[in-house]
Amino acid sequence: MNAPLYPPQYCAPAAYYASMARRGEACIADGLRYDKRFKSTHRCLIPGNHGMIMLTVPTVKPHRADATWADVEVSDHGSWWSEHLTAMESTYGRTPYFEFYIDDFRQIIGPQAVGRRLTDFDGDLDTLIRRLLGISTEVSHSAEPLHPGSLCEHTPDLTIGQYWQIRPTEQSVTGQISVLDLLFCLGPEALTLLLDTSRSPIQSR
Repeated sequence: MNAPLYPPQYCAPAAYYASMARRGEACIADGLRYDKRFKSTHRCLIPGNHGMIMLTVPTVKPHRADATWADVEVSDHGSWWSEHLTAMESTYGRTPYFEFYIDDFRQIIGPQAVGRRLTDFDGDLDTLIRRLLGISTEVSHSAEPLHPGSLCEHTPDLTIGQYWQIRPTEQSVTGQISVLDLLFCLGPEALTLLLDTSRSPIQSR
């Protein structure tokens, strides 16, 4: 497997897409070994009225000792999708591109997600986000069981350029809040900012 490996993520941080966008190809490791401490597979961070909001997709814990994230299913606990969509609208409802994109997210984030494999759910969101951002990287998926040490570096110290935000945060500069912030605020201009980062460009494979 030659393509750099990325973990499945729920509405991943901007740094994740900044890294991926600068590569010719990438592979999402759906077969990553299950570890409940690896929260970003079903959590993302967005700004709120009183600080940061952690949006969590509840999951059904797999019973197999050798389980991977592909064995994890989305739970219906607490009608979480309503909470997530309400939080997104509260934060981004007045941004320039919210009304253009939110219906696409509602097609995935909803009661129809219950019982799905978490990796399939994350994968559909990733495909949508890359399409809206205009990322042309060729992305594949692998169900091969993998240890987290096989993953590529996702530039956690990446600095995203300044951009207009409805709720400016320090986390946006470091690229650690969900890419939703960038997408709803900048729309098609977001890709330019993702490619123009403070670190040396990654050579295309």
